[in-house]
Parts: sequence; C-alpha cells; structure tokens
Amino acid sequence: MPPKEEFEKSVQSIDQALGEIERTLEQMLTLARLSASDLNVDRAALQKTLERLQHKIDRIADTI
Repeated sequence: MPPKEEFEKSVQSIDQALGEIERTLEQMLTLARLSASDLNVDRAALQKTLERLQHKIDRIADTI
C-alpha cells in the first residue's frame, strides 16, 4: 500500500476510534446526570456501568 493511502487509512482508523470514545463519554455524562438527579435509581448499577464504559475507553485508547 502506498504511503499516502496507508496514512489516510490510519487517520480514518484514529478518527473512528475517537468518535467511539466521544459517544462513550456522552453515555457516561448521561449516566452521571441520571445519578445526580433526584430520581430513584440504582446508583451501584450505574457505577458498574460507568466502570465498564471507562474500560471500553481504555481499550479503544490502547489501539490508537
């Protein structure tokens, strides 16, 4: 693969990874807002979900 095509593919891959991280952060923000609300929510379950999402971000970041 020519260097230019390889570079473009690499940039696209990084862009996709960053997009996935951004979507995951948005999910985390929504869960944090839900947890901070006055609603009766299972905060322990929310915390586990936040931790799972953090691990997802870590895995994605490790591939960049």
